[in-house]
Amino acid sequence: MDFLIFLKNNKLIILIVSILLNIILLICTSILLFKVINNKCECLDMPLLESKEEVTDKKEDDVLPSNEPKTYHVEIKGAVKTPGVYEVNDNNIINDVIVMAGGFKDDAYTDNINLSRHLDDELVIYVYTEKEYKKSNLVTQTSCNCETYDISNCTSAKSSIIVSGEDSTQNNNSTNSNNASSVSGKVNINTANINELLTLTGIGESKAKDIINYRENNGLFKKIEDIKKVNGIKDATYNKIKDDITV
Repeated sequence: MDFLIFLKNNKLIILIVSILLNIILLICTSILLFKVINNKCECLDMPLLESKEEVTDKKEDDVLPSNEPKTYHVEIKGAVKTPGVYEVNDNNIINDVIVMAGGFKDDAYTDNINLSRHLDDELVIYVYTEKEYKKSNLVTQTSCNCETYDISNCTSAKSSIIVSGEDSTQNNNSTNSNNASSVSGKVNINTANINELLTLTGIGESKAKDIINYRENNGLFKKIEDIKKVNGIKDATYNKIKDDITV
């Protein structure tokens, strides 16, 4: 009876204590539930919460570096208004360098230049005047692979595009004018320039020019024996060079 009287006289206190106990129980339950969920996420290697700094760092790491074009240096010489060395990138073409150099001079010969060609590092572009280009009987090499600092061997072959020797793999069709051999080890009498022809036994400068003049006026040689049609090349000379030439 005393307990019932106590409850009756202290209803408010009992209600407050009950509410507090329920609140404490709810808090404890929430903490336990949070730990269980968090432990499961850690087992899956997936953190439940990430700080703003961690999210920012991940976004920065996910950004790919930009693909900036490579920078090259090329030189342009000859019949342009401002010859010199210019900085370009691998998106530029020869025409861009011509523009950088102020354009062609009035007497520039441009038929042998591929203005749409992309650029290589250490490339030299030589623009001839019409007089320079036409005064020689040499066969033109559109592109020349120069392995030395002296480019005169390439300019003597009337090459306007002179490539560094390091870039030879990009110019398999280029031929050094000092190199007298074709892939077969023989001089091709249809394509050889004067310097290549001079490496042949018994062929001097005069006969080399005659060979070039003949093929320019009469067409390419169909067989090596046709070289005897050139003025001054008889059987004796032919027998000396027949093993060293090809068509």
